[in-house]
Order: sequence, then C-alpha cells, then structure tokens
Amino acid sequence: MEIRDPIHGPIEVSPAEKRVIDHPLVQRLRRVRQLGFSETTFPGATHTRFLHSLGAMHLAGLAFDAVARDLGHLDQASLQRARAALRLAALLHDLGHPPMSHTGEAILPLGRDLGNPAGTQPDRAVTHEQMTCALILASDLSPLLQDAFQDLDVRPDDVACILGADVQGDPFRKDGVTILPLLRQLIAGELDVDRMDYLLRDSYFTGVTYGRFEKDWLLSHVGAHPVGDAMCLSLDSSAIFAFEDFLLSRYHMFLMVYAHHKTLAYHRMLGRFLDGDAGRNLRLPADPVAFRECDDEWLLARLRASDDPWARRILAHKPLQLAVEGWDDDAAALDAVAGQVRDSMPSSTEWVDSRVEFSHYFPTGAAADTRTSPLLVRVGRPGSRRSVTPVEQYSDLYVRQARRKRVMRIYCAADDVGAVVDAVARALGPLLPGSGSLECSNAAVDD
Repeated sequence: MEIRDPIHGPIEVSPAEKRVIDHPLVQRLRRVRQLGFSETTFPGATHTRFLHSLGAMHLAGLAFDAVARDLGHLDQASLQRARAALRLAALLHDLGHPPMSHTGEAILPLGRDLGNPAGTQPDRAVTHEQMTCALILASDLSPLLQDAFQDLDVRPDDVACILGADVQGDPFRKDGVTILPLLRQLIAGELDVDRMDYLLRDSYFTGVTYGRFEKDWLLSHVGAHPVGDAMCLSLDSSAIFAFEDFLLSRYHMFLMVYAHHKTLAYHRMLGRFLDGDAGRNLRLPADPVAFRECDDEWLLARLRASDDPWARRILAHKPLQLAVEGWDDDAAALDAVAGQVRDSMPSSTEWVDSRVEFSHYFPTGAAADTRTSPLLVRVGRPGSRRSVTPVEQYSDLYVRQARRKRVMRIYCAADDVGAVVDAVARALGPLLPGSGSLECSNAAVDD
C-alpha cells in the first residue's frame, strides 16, 4: 500500500504494517491532534499524531537504510528484522499519548493500575512512553504484532525494547555486538526521526518557516560507529552545518510555536481544570479497549459537561491575558519577586515559567557522565581512515547555546491586567519596564 503524505510524498506500507495501522489503538491517533491547543494560535495546526507516526515510520526506514552500510557484521535476515522493528517502533512511539498534547499526561493511568511496570510509581500517573510500552506488551495489539511479523521474527518485546521498555535480554545483540543503542538513538536521540518528522510537519501546518532543515542531506550522511561492544549513531562531518541547522530549527520552534504565549495560556487553563474539584478525579482508563476511545473529543466532552469556570473559558475561547513577560535575566528578576507579590495578585493570576534547552545533552553535568550512546562526528573521507569525535565537542554551537533560554509569563483575566502590572511595577521598582526584554501589557481585552 502507498500513502500520500504532504511532507514526504508517497509512503510505502507493507501488508504486515497495514494490519498494525488498522488496529483501533493506532487509528485512535487520527483523533489526537499533534499540537493540542496550538490550533487556537495557528489555525492550520489540526494535523494528528496518526499522520506524524506514519511520517516517523517512513523516516525510520530511510535512516536504517543509511546506517545499515556500517553494519557489516549482520546478515540480511538480521538487517531486515531490525529494520522492521525500528519502523514499528517509530509507528507506535506515540501510541499512549493522552488527549490535548502533553498537559493531558496528568490524567494518564496510575502506575498501580497498569500493574506497576518497571520505571513507574504506584500512586503517580505514568508517562506517555510508559503507557505506549504497556499497550504494545499487554493489549490485543501484542498478538497481532507477533502474528503479522512472524516471518521476520519481530516480537512485541523487540519493539517495546527500542522504545525504552525494560525487557529480558538484548534482542539486538549478535556476535557480541549490539545495535540496540543505535536503534534507540534513531527514535529518541540527538538526531532522531521523531523530531525530524514533527519539525517539518509542524512547520508546514502552522505556516512558519522555523522548523525547516536539510532532511535528505542529514539522512544521506548518518552512519553507525562502534563504541565498545555497541553500535552508536554517527554523522559525517560534511553534514555538521545541516545538523546545527536542525538543532536550531527545533530550538526556534519551541520558542516561537510550542511555547507560544497564547497556546501556553490554554494548557495552563486545562491544568487548572484538572487540578480543581471538577477534574481532579478525571483519569484515563488503564484497560486498552477503553483507552482507545479516549481522544481529544473525549476530553472536550468532559469539559462541556462541567460547570467549572476554567472549562467554560477554554470552550468559549477566552484565554487568560498575558500581562507581563520577561526573558532570561528579566525572567529571573520576576522570579525573585514572585514570593512577595503572588499573594497580593488577583485570583485569576497564573505564573508560567518556561525553559527551553538547545539540546537534550551538554558536555557538562551529571547527564553527560551517564550518557552511554553519544552522537559521533566522523571526520575524513569514506574509504579512508576516519576519526570520530562526540558532536558536542566538534560543534561550538553547544558552547554558544549552553545557557538555557527562560521566559517568565504572568497571565490573568482581562479585567485584572492593570492590578497585576501595578503589583509587578511596585515590586521591581526601577527595573520596570525592564532591561530590554521585560514587557507589560497595556491591553485589557482577551486575545
């Protein structure tokens, strides 16, 4: 089968993959928007996680074909098995995603309701990644995967393992060498197919240009390189500028699209609803059959059935007004006075502290010490002796962007803007209107 995609063009789907795509748990993703409330800011952003999952699967196949050139220790059957498992992992990576983007994670099932799988806590909501693995391993999707891919010897455990599940043994170790770190990097790493697809797709549907990058050039220059007994993802040095552009694209998309002030206002209002009496007991079911009915409309129906004022605001498209916004040093200044002004502010006031990192990892701190699967830059021409360097040491962009970007925003009802601005002005004194990045609203109307 061939699927026509507006981003990647024709996407080929095997008969076995089609059986998985037709499963109700996968079809549910047609009814879960990729960007949640971003549609209120960017009206074209109505695309779904189903479409994104198909795109990620397509890119996973292309990426594997590129790195397979460096996997000479594997026979053809092992390569075909790994490729099929990787494409399935990309297709199913968002299977357990809640409605309305990441804010909905607060209502995912509790760990104990899923049988306390590894990495979960009994009295806390699981992550969407943990929910995804639970659905792959403990729903009727599991025997379907087993049956559809028996010719390639791909099992549900293989797919869940790539997605981070704690399974027995290493299903991708052969002749003393494992490619599991490589496969995991291609799904969730510094240069992964998940981000490759959502940046291009979100850019297209929101109508912005920030998320565009040289996808084809990057995919044609990825490879695999041994680190001990493991194969890790590598990138030719000739593609380093394209890679830096990829990182900057993600960075700018977070600043300008994913963390847009209006979108964050809606997510915070949903958070207030879920924290209140009306939504506190709202919980997505752990049962896979019931879970597949829980889409965006399921959550919106519960908002419509509620008299909660935050639910009413969301449904009436009346977001809280942005009253004060401070970036970096001004964000720190606002944070410093928060304690003395919060109690004097109107009850509608919401403080939202957003921090955006340029990269998932940096060459300093504990995270760098525990990172075992680095992205390596290969220097030299193919066919000649090539040296490798961790990407954060090769690209000085990591040093230049090491400081985490921070924005502090204060929201409130339109009628309360003046009181909020006055309270901040009194607390900051001569710092207002700021050192160049602190802005206070003069408007008292809902946006």
